[in-house]
Amino acid sequence: MMGKLRPKNYSIFLFTVLVILAAAVLRQIGFMTEGPMKLFCAILRPLIYIGMFVIWSVSLRRRTIQPQVRRYLTAISTLMVFWLTVRTTKYLFTEDPWTLRHLWYLYYLPMLFIPLLGLLVALSLGKAENFRLPKWTASLFIPSAALFLLVLTNDFHQMVFDFPEDAAVWENDYSYGVGYFLAVGWMILCALAALVTMLVKCRIPNSRRVFLMPFLPTLLALVYGIFDALRLPWLKAIAGDMTVVFCLLFAAVLECCIRCGLIQTNTGYGQLFETGTIGAQITDDAYQIRYASSNAMHLSPDVMRDAETGSVSLDKNTLLKSSRITGGHVLWQEDITDMTALLEKLEENRKTIEESNSIEEENFRTKVKINTLREKSRLYDQLQKQTASQIDLLDGLLNRYEAETDPQSARNLLAKIGVIGVYIKRRGNLIFIGEKTAVTDTAELSVCLEESFISLQLMDVECALDIPEGQRIPVKDAARMYDFFQSVTETALDDLHSVWLKGRIAENAVIFCLEVESGIDLSHLAEFADGGSSEDGIWRFTLRAERQVKRHENLSSFHAGPAVPAAGISVSDRDLLPVSADGRLHRAA
Repeated sequence: MMGKLRPKNYSIFLFTVLVILAAAVLRQIGFMTEGPMKLFCAILRPLIYIGMFVIWSVSLRRRTIQPQVRRYLTAISTLMVFWLTVRTTKYLFTEDPWTLRHLWYLYYLPMLFIPLLGLLVALSLGKAENFRLPKWTASLFIPSAALFLLVLTNDFHQMVFDFPEDAAVWENDYSYGVGYFLAVGWMILCALAALVTMLVKCRIPNSRRVFLMPFLPTLLALVYGIFDALRLPWLKAIAGDMTVVFCLLFAAVLECCIRCGLIQTNTGYGQLFETGTIGAQITDDAYQIRYASSNAMHLSPDVMRDAETGSVSLDKNTLLKSSRITGGHVLWQEDITDMTALLEKLEENRKTIEESNSIEEENFRTKVKINTLREKSRLYDQLQKQTASQIDLLDGLLNRYEAETDPQSARNLLAKIGVIGVYIKRRGNLIFIGEKTAVTDTAELSVCLEESFISLQLMDVECALDIPEGQRIPVKDAARMYDFFQSVTETALDDLHSVWLKGRIAENAVIFCLEVESGIDLSHLAEFADGGSSEDGIWRFTLRAERQVKRHENLSSFHAGPAVPAAGISVSDRDLLPVSADGRLHRAA
């Protein structure tokens, strides 16, 4: 409990009481002696008090947490030392009446400002370290400064102390004026306001006991002030040194506020550490325990040393950690029960998820296989639908080829089969390209036509091809061009002499010009072209493909070799034109 004195505090309290008693004894000895002994006691006694308040000031600076409170408390202790110094100078080192009187007036500097600083301390309590009092609090210095100036100028107006007009020396024969009661009232008001503010801000249990601690010295100071103003003779014999009494009572009030927690300090860490539940120990360099919390485990020096290099597992749910501090080490236990339970739960979840993922992965593979087969089937159906007429034509040519006995006729049939087979193969390749992208290069169309031209040349058809490469056209336009070319060649296949195809670049299109020399009527095909004409067995057709000026998407690269269709579908010449061991074509079963 905050108000309870620990053994160390008992020692400090007892030492302070003994010092005060020694100073009081020296005062009585001074009364009873004369000469050097009297002077020795008169000098030693204030030095004891001054030294005590200097030590107290250092203690305040070390204990107080809030910087602003620390500055105000230091100022209070400094004013006490100043007050004692002025009092000692007045009684020991001067005899001039004017000087004595003004040294006496200087008493009111600490008397007026110590209670005010106490009020500022109370206003600063419970605030953050960077807190600064609002600007309006500076106005509180105005009454104190005005009253102190009124005291210093008392010789001119005697509003504080009224001396008799016939007195030769203004010293002890005086009465109190209005200014004196104003000054005393301001002191009492500041002191009570400071105490009430501290109590209002207090959040400590047992507040009745807390209230009594600073209230008692405050009450004593008030009673002593009244008795001193009445100049009671017996008071002078017992506690006639007003400066010492007020300084001790003011210090007692502040110290009681510190002890009961009204003024926060950074003391009591040892007791807090011992009663804590953090499972920590502080050792010296030799791992001798200096402080230990109540629930700290007993550890051997070897275990403590092991913790220097990393965490040490004390049991399943406890880790020991260590950190170097000045003069030793701090070791603490870390409870990992929740973490251990969480890790076990995670491991269970991992196994469950792994089993679930295994099933899901197998299901996924099955779905992929099904979707692949569906895609292959769809593309084969699309290819078969697109080339149905060519497949029927190819089937008829193969039947004729198998029945043909004339080598030259068989050779012509084989060439026609090649033309139809190349179309089926290359048309399928365009279908697969259209599945991937909507735009292709004219080079892909050139590859289709070149392969068809190779088969036509086997039929002694003169072929020529001139298509600019690097031009991007829609796949549907390339397929339309290739379909129209196939329709023309199929129609004129029995009487086809030459085929010439040229492409030229227009502003927004690629114009394909197809010229065919054949005795077969091809006029009915003109309706499928963008333009057509004929002259002396020369048929001319034009088709227009939209030119893609901007590159809208990244295309996969396709080369002029055998096409590799999507979804694993492969169409090759050998599949379309199966050859037996004797070199004759036959249909696969």
